[in-house]
Amino acid sequence: MSRYLLLILFITGSCLIKAQPVQNAKRTEAPISVAGIWNFKLDPMNVSIPVKGSNFVSKFPETIVLPGSTDQAGKGYKTQDMTSIRLTRLFEYSGAAWYEKDNIFIPEGWKDKQMFLFLERAHWETQVWINGHKVGREESLSAPHTYDITPYIKAGAKNSVRIRVDNSLIYDIAYTHAISAETQTNWNGIIGRMEIQAFDKVHITDLQVYPQRKDNKLDITAGISNRTGQPVKGEVHIICHSVNTPVKQSFPEVIVPFEGNDSVITLTHRYDPGVQWYTWDEFDPYLYKLEYAVTIPDKGYYDEKTVRFGVRDLATQGTQFIVNDIPAFMRGAVNSCEFPLTGYPPMDYSEWKRVLTVYKEYGLNCIRFHSWCPPEAAFIAADELGLYLQVENPDWRFTVGEDEATNQFYFAEARRIFKAYGNHPSFAFFCEGNELVGKGCVPFLQEMLKQWKTDPRHLYVAASGYPTVEGSDFYEFYGARPQRWQEGLKGRFNAQPLNTLYDYSDYVSKFTIPMITHEIGQWCAYPDFEQVSKYVGVLKPYNYELFREDLRNKNMLDQAYDFHVASGKFQVIQKKEEFESYFRTPGFGGYHLLQLNDFPGQGTSPVGVVDVFYDPKPYVTAKEFSDIQNPCLLLLRVEKLTWTNAETFTAKAQVTNFLKKDFKDATVTWTLRYPDGRMYNQGSFTGIHIPIGPVTDIGEISIPFADIREATDLIVIIKIDGTDISNKWKIWVYPQTLPDVTPKNVLVIRQWDKKAKAHLDKGGNVLLLADTAKVNSNVSPGFSGISWNAVWSGTPPNLLGILCDPQHALFRHFPTEFHSNWQWFDLVRNSKPVVLDHTPYAFRPLVQIIPDWNNNRKIGLIFEAKVGKGKLLATTIAFNDMMDKSPVARQMYYSMVHYMNSGEFSPEEVLTFEMIDRLFIQP
Repeated sequence: MSRYLLLILFITGSCLIKAQPVQNAKRTEAPISVAGIWNFKLDPMNVSIPVKGSNFVSKFPETIVLPGSTDQAGKGYKTQDMTSIRLTRLFEYSGAAWYEKDNIFIPEGWKDKQMFLFLERAHWETQVWINGHKVGREESLSAPHTYDITPYIKAGAKNSVRIRVDNSLIYDIAYTHAISAETQTNWNGIIGRMEIQAFDKVHITDLQVYPQRKDNKLDITAGISNRTGQPVKGEVHIICHSVNTPVKQSFPEVIVPFEGNDSVITLTHRYDPGVQWYTWDEFDPYLYKLEYAVTIPDKGYYDEKTVRFGVRDLATQGTQFIVNDIPAFMRGAVNSCEFPLTGYPPMDYSEWKRVLTVYKEYGLNCIRFHSWCPPEAAFIAADELGLYLQVENPDWRFTVGEDEATNQFYFAEARRIFKAYGNHPSFAFFCEGNELVGKGCVPFLQEMLKQWKTDPRHLYVAASGYPTVEGSDFYEFYGARPQRWQEGLKGRFNAQPLNTLYDYSDYVSKFTIPMITHEIGQWCAYPDFEQVSKYVGVLKPYNYELFREDLRNKNMLDQAYDFHVASGKFQVIQKKEEFESYFRTPGFGGYHLLQLNDFPGQGTSPVGVVDVFYDPKPYVTAKEFSDIQNPCLLLLRVEKLTWTNAETFTAKAQVTNFLKKDFKDATVTWTLRYPDGRMYNQGSFTGIHIPIGPVTDIGEISIPFADIREATDLIVIIKIDGTDISNKWKIWVYPQTLPDVTPKNVLVIRQWDKKAKAHLDKGGNVLLLADTAKVNSNVSPGFSGISWNAVWSGTPPNLLGILCDPQHALFRHFPTEFHSNWQWFDLVRNSKPVVLDHTPYAFRPLVQIIPDWNNNRKIGLIFEAKVGKGKLLATTIAFNDMMDKSPVARQMYYSMVHYMNSGEFSPEEVLTFEMIDRLFIQP
């Protein structure tokens, strides 16, 4: 026996024998695909189920292609309506549908085989008849439906298969994304592999591997079906080799004898490679392949299964996750099963590899499958990419634990998921479902946890969002985010100007186990209408078309792209700060971003930085988005982002390092540069040790601003020398004291009244600093973007930031980008945005507010026009209330007056006195 291999079989009296080549072993039979054209019939009234003494209905009158769905075939009820709430199915159907295929020839050589009908994914209850005989019933939204058809199938002949698929609410679980109309849709059909499989009477039914990294072993449990009705004696052959390790590892075959007389024989082995395994994680996803074969020499039986696995330990230590003894931080995103071309998830490896590669390229290491479970192909791709997957039972209910039949479905569904996908190293976390509520919720989840934990390969949390249930390995907890549900303008980004001293330590202190914060980063961008042409499948983007037509009717369709890009830039700015707030919180476990791609339902939520098809949006690249959530993330703690030249900038540099290596004796440099790249100041910290784990202080930065004479934005950049690890932030510096800028030949007023009109009628210039109490507007002055969407929440924030032309002379002395950034907080929050829908087509405010796509309006903060014979510059920003305390407001006022005093003040568009009247509450 090789001293490098040891295999222990825990069956009394068995022993290990020296490996010998398997001579002339008969390989497993290739399955027969039953994909193709099937006869078809809808059965909405359930009248086609045969009962005792009756026959099947005659041949079904229609045809359909499987794998596929009734939606794809145009079966069901043609949709007559359209909605702005979600994508629209062209054909809808809920109920039973019948599928039949005749003339399936089974080879004569299979007559002594055990045969099974394998349906990789059906939606969601199936019943099967073979040659007119009822075989059975299966139900699962997550795992294959498999039928033993041996007693009914005829070898050497043609056979018929009838399948009844029912996508009714078998159980009342309508909200889960496994069947929700908001994302996947409640389709009817069968997808993935469809085949008849043949095995010898002794064959492998289950193979589970349990890597033991610390012991450098592999525990193997196999289920062997014995359909002979007699005792059997045979051999297990095991071969293991690496798939993608830096040094190829191949281990000699070993053979273990076994015997048994039960119908199912369970074999348990411990495999010792004799050399150190390579481990699997997000950085180095090293994989192995186990080939497991069973032979019964005296019968000539043979069967084999292969398993790809990775050696990894996933554990917790206090409030941190630990992967292979190294601290890890979960940078996750939610996947809600949005695949609008088919209405169901892809089943092929190549498409999942494409989709999951996007997650990886955008900096994520974790994906939460919100109340659904992906197919095998997704796990295979995630194994290769090094992604930690949180898989969930298809559960999102408000009646949890109240119905025993539903309870039992979920207990069984979890077992099916573990059996089908549990070997994959990417299968890291398991959860019952999303935001669970019900009278029996907690006891039900406690029992779930107890049962799940018999499988040690995963970490478990009872629910995503709530409730928190004792016994969970970690919590996926709602609340630690800057905008909570229906919080309105009390959220952190709207309550006060940004500071980066804030963190979520108070949330971490609630628990002694890790916390992943629930569904964060829900900041939206204005929809991209260019994507409409991509919807060539079963779901149509009538919601986006309705938004587009509304924008056209409001005479702003020419601004759609600018709205998209400007709001998108601001979206990324908000997400960056949110990510950093979690990284800078000591002991934080991670986050689940909602989400990387757009969400097409629930009121329509364009929250993604890629569209629903995982194609990039024009305002951020994968690298840029990855950089703002780098596992080694440099941080800046600062009390504010807007300063005056009478102040000294003070900040603390920090770093969070969740790479696999620490940095010893590192040099960390910082620079402060003007927008054109000129250096204002710089410095460095030397001899810095950056360990693996949460926040490490680097040092203090102190920079006087006395040398700055004019308003400017500056870029703070911190970098670890000798690496590509860096981060940057914008700050703004304004003069504490501005030169006198008395308006010349300008009437400055707060009220739109007869005096203002008379001055304009005489050809004068008017600066209207409107009293916001007199502005006739119902627009809430939210600074942040929209969180999720205002239709679903019913509350502000319901705007998407500003849009302006930074090259316009108005901004000559007010540095800005074309989109919102943090320096706009004082101006936006202390304003009364005004609706200008009644103005001419070409009229655009100088500072425009990007509207909610559900309520397109022309909204302004600052605008100019020819009025009468004169010229008007008007603003609904409350300057009078801020001039003493806000350097930003002083600077904007200075820039406005300077503009009006210049020869460049020359509005092109004309507004009438009556148009201006409508903007104010009339006495």
